[in-house]
Amino acid sequence: MAEEQKPPTPPDPAHQPGTSKGEEKVKEEGKQTGRQNTGTTGKAKRPTGTSTAKDSTGINPKDPVDPESPHLPTP
Repeated sequence: MAEEQKPPTPPDPAHQPGTSKGEEKVKEEGKQTGRQNTGTTGKAKRPTGTSTAKDSTGINPKDPVDPESPHLPTP
């Protein structure tokens, strides 16, 4: 007599209940400090923006001395 084989169980879902998506967090809590929208680009109208030192670090952020210099985030 052959034993009955059980069907395989499906894998666990990748998205765990209670974990919010990134776009949902922005809608609920608002935009992060240190980021500004500058409009869109291209035919796809992808959003563009800039960031300040506040976006890179929360520990005593300092903006560049010369406002014309580019913002280079810390690695």
